[in-house]
Amino acid sequence: MKYFALALVLLVRWHATSPAQEPQAAAQESRVEHLQPLITEALHANLQLRAARNSAAAARARVAQVTTWEAPQLGVEFFQTPIRSFPNPLKDQMEVDYFLQQMIPGPGKLSAMGVAAESNAGMMDQSAQALERRIIRDLKTAYYELYLVQRKIQINAESQGLMRNFVQIASKQYELGMGKQSDILRAQTELSILINDDITLQQEKQVVGSMINTILSRPVNTPLGYVPDIEAQTPQWTFDQVQWLALEARAELKAMQHNIEMANAELLHSKREYFPDLMTRIMYKDMGMTKNDFWSVMVGISLPLSPWSSSKYTSKVQENELNVRRAEEVYRNMKNMTLYEVQNALVKVQTNHNLVLLYKNTVIPQAEQTLRSISSAYQTGKTEFLMVIDAYRMLLMARLDYQMAVMNSMASQAELEQAVGMDIRDMEVRIR
Repeated sequence: MKYFALALVLLVRWHATSPAQEPQAAAQESRVEHLQPLITEALHANLQLRAARNSAAAARARVAQVTTWEAPQLGVEFFQTPIRSFPNPLKDQMEVDYFLQQMIPGPGKLSAMGVAAESNAGMMDQSAQALERRIIRDLKTAYYELYLVQRKIQINAESQGLMRNFVQIASKQYELGMGKQSDILRAQTELSILINDDITLQQEKQVVGSMINTILSRPVNTPLGYVPDIEAQTPQWTFDQVQWLALEARAELKAMQHNIEMANAELLHSKREYFPDLMTRIMYKDMGMTKNDFWSVMVGISLPLSPWSSSKYTSKVQENELNVRRAEEVYRNMKNMTLYEVQNALVKVQTNHNLVLLYKNTVIPQAEQTLRSISSAYQTGKTEFLMVIDAYRMLLMARLDYQMAVMNSMASQAELEQAVGMDIRDMEVRIR
């Protein structure tokens, strides 16, 4: 009995260590994996983000294209060429006309197209920044999931060691006639469950690592280091304190504001399509049969409001008016969604923070006390070995649930950062 009592004391002390203490499993990892270098790498190497930035740069390059006149046309016309000179147009040529012509857009058309292109480029820039926030959120969530699975593996390894001690002690007790064979079988069953759980956890660790490596555009099997302990520090903010930050900083809202500006510019351009374009031409006439050469100037305009073409332009105006309304409605919907996401994230942050405190200050200490009490009862023969195992499992689940609460607390903060559009540190500075 004294062997078992000693094991129970060691068990309680082992599990009574603070959940925020640096785990011994850190020595098994090749290096410590900090979050900030991963974020920096993701913002530089993520292929989806690089594609979005290239799209934004391409949209910016389009501005000069739509604000420039079309290229002029230079030509020559062989006029009144005798049939007998074919195929040489210069033989017996009576007249050669050289001309230069230029199409000049109607007033305000190019400027409206330029505003639309600038707004589109701004929208693409903000979309790329919104993608940055989503990538950071996804990376942080995966990082905290890696933290959780590493802690589960660590706790599982500790539990396997303790359960093997239980098997040995229960066997010793049975040999001395002080225990039951069922105690040995129960301990062996618990050990088998832990070994099976470890296999599942190792697979889960590979999946989470592959997710992180994919975000970083690394080979999926690149090994990751050990995630250090996380002390969840939760900001105590209200919705009223945070909502105005989100309406000001959220990149998706800025992108949709640019979209409204683009739609209005396109509407203005479609209205200016009613203005005629101007065609100018200057021509030099080389009169081959005489010494009297000539030059001429031609000016022409398009007629957008002709009976057979006016519907094209009026329907374009109607289309762009509807596009403006659509853009405004999409913006209002995104504004509502942003406020909802902020509210939802704040609730999650506070709820998970309360769970962290509950497990850390109440559930785990109570589970430890329960294990001590039942172990004392077992030593005096007042309870069964099964009760000791159940108390041990309660403490094990409490430790796992604590780590889950820490992970959820940090992941919910990442959601809040994405919903608002800035880091927690920046929010703290703005709210002060």
